[in-house]
Amino acid sequence: MAGSEPANKVTAAVMVSNTEVTVRPENLHEFFQTMSVVSQKIRDEMGCISFRLFEEAGKENTLMLVGEWDTEASWDLHRKGENFAILRGSVQVLGVKSRAGHKLYSMLES
Repeated sequence: MAGSEPANKVTAAVMVSNTEVTVRPENLHEFFQTMSVVSQKIRDEMGCISFRLFEEAGKENTLMLVGEWDTEASWDLHRKGENFAILRGSVQVLGVKSRAGHKLYSMLES
């Protein structure tokens, strides 16, 4: 039927955070060292579905951090924790500019 939703559609609410950061070229090594440790700690936090670091094609010092959280409450707990503070501090100290977004999304398929 046109316009009807698929019968096998799966929906679940997840909190998605994304932070785009441009790191000073001379700070890339230090940023990656910090992120490799902090990213693993974040992935181990309760409620973290995934946490990944991406590099923009053709711009090795422009990065995107993407995290998925099972609930808004889990995201809030993370946001108030030590790992988030370290992450935020690293972005502020080692980055040239950053832009962050945090939204609650409904997952349509898994």
